[in-house]
Amino acid sequence: MKISDLAVISHKNLWRRKGRTILTVLGVVIGTASIVVMLSLGIGLVESQKKQMAQWGSLNIIRVNQAWEYPGDEGRQKRLTEDAVAEIRAMEGVVGVSPAFDVWGEVRWGKQRGHISLIGIDPEMMELLEFEVQAGRLLDGNDRFNVVAGVQVINNFWEEKRGYNPWDQMEQKNPLELLNQRLTMTIFNSQQQKRIYSLNVVGILSDKTMERAWEVYGPLKEIKKMRDFMNQGRQEPDFFYGPVKGGPVMEGPVRGGTPGKNQPKQEEQYSYALVATRDVGHTRRISKELREMGFNAWSMADNLEGIEEVARRFQAILGGIGAITLLVAAIGITNTMVMSIYERTREIAIIKVIGASFNDIRWLFLAESSLIGLLGGTFGIGLSYLLSYILNRYGAAFINPGGGMPMGGPQVMQISYIPLWLVGFALVFSLGIGLLAGIYPANRAIRLDPITAMRHL
Repeated sequence: MKISDLAVISHKNLWRRKGRTILTVLGVVIGTASIVVMLSLGIGLVESQKKQMAQWGSLNIIRVNQAWEYPGDEGRQKRLTEDAVAEIRAMEGVVGVSPAFDVWGEVRWGKQRGHISLIGIDPEMMELLEFEVQAGRLLDGNDRFNVVAGVQVINNFWEEKRGYNPWDQMEQKNPLELLNQRLTMTIFNSQQQKRIYSLNVVGILSDKTMERAWEVYGPLKEIKKMRDFMNQGRQEPDFFYGPVKGGPVMEGPVRGGTPGKNQPKQEEQYSYALVATRDVGHTRRISKELREMGFNAWSMADNLEGIEEVARRFQAILGGIGAITLLVAAIGITNTMVMSIYERTREIAIIKVIGASFNDIRWLFLAESSLIGLLGGTFGIGLSYLLSYILNRYGAAFINPGGGMPMGGPQVMQISYIPLWLVGFALVFSLGIGLLAGIYPANRAIRLDPITAMRHL
């Protein structure tokens, strides 16, 4: 029997008893919708947390610092040198690395005064490190004292005549006012010598990641020069003295200022490094490997592990409840098909007499039960999307009546999320349930004795 013939005959047989068929399909609809919605709650929990975390920092960016060791610790401190950066860059799953220097200084902007954290990074790596601007542009290799500023940097300034008032920072200013403005930054070294730099703001960073909201970024080479000046004459400089490669390394900073003739060549260390990875999975693995190498590594993805574990348990419980509902629907399909055998005894006898094989009869009943499962799954998915919309539209306001307004913009709370893979899973699962539910009635139908069945004619 052709598949097209099976489809036509199955449709006609089910439609002849449309009342019973509709009720049976309704059971599958409820069961499918229960499983999909229950699973979508756990998925929605994870997706909602990802969106909230993305407001504070990318899930694909790792911040790497050197790890300090204390007396009694085994091994030596892992230093964030150029060799270490090259080693990180060669790791599988890393798409970009930028070392960073940071300086802190006083800044004047017109009649206003403030302090900023100025960070030097590689301009060529900014796009890979997911820097985005809402106005202006990012840095390029030709920039010297051009900078890009976070959205909250403008709130670090206050009117010099009025003096500093912490309550002034509660008033959110328009960050675009800083675009194309010149900031005059003053830095000092330990000998109280000072230098003044004129910084031109060429871009304002997007407000998507609050992790960078209070920071100003400039070219790595120029910020390094500023940092070198600030380190002049320091008793505890930001670098260690020791051989560049091989040999012993001192256990702490050398006191006594800059190196002299009798001191070995210095090996400079970066303040930290930013590492861009391919995806969240690589972020977790690389973070773990960096910690095993002796670095301190942190990323927003580290916070997801606990949330995902809770979501998995949540899904297992709720998915189990939905599965029970679908199991009841499967029993309903079986009952419907068994009742159909009693009502169609004469029909079964006739098609056996005219030469239908056991497989023809078996597939006829399996096609009908599968069609019930497929129809129920299709309408169940539609109902799932409707329930998901209602939960997200009204449930979020009920659970979080305050609306959730974190710094940087409104917080989107997504209670239910139905990905495409869940839709495919629900269709295949409901179709499979219908197929399994039809096995017993199909086998019972092929065992029916045609002679006995003919007595019903």
